[in-house]
Amino acid sequence: VNLMKKQTKQLGVDLDRNDNLRAKLLAEISEYQRQQDALKSSGSYVNFTMIQTYKELIASRRQMLSRLPTIY
Repeated sequence: VNLMKKQTKQLGVDLDRNDNLRAKLLAEISEYQRQQDALKSSGSYVNFTMIQTYKELIASRRQMLSRLPTIY
């Protein structure tokens, strides 16, 4: 646990107060969803590779978000 705290402090992430990280992840999820929706409705050509990429980016951020400790 101490090693993890040391490593995250070096990366500029304070797990004791994760409000900024939580907000950043939520903003990224929202932006990727917006871009994914834009691709889906862009016309006749659908770039399935990019849609899948956005799905994976969204899923990974949601997973990171779910692993953050809740702070009250």
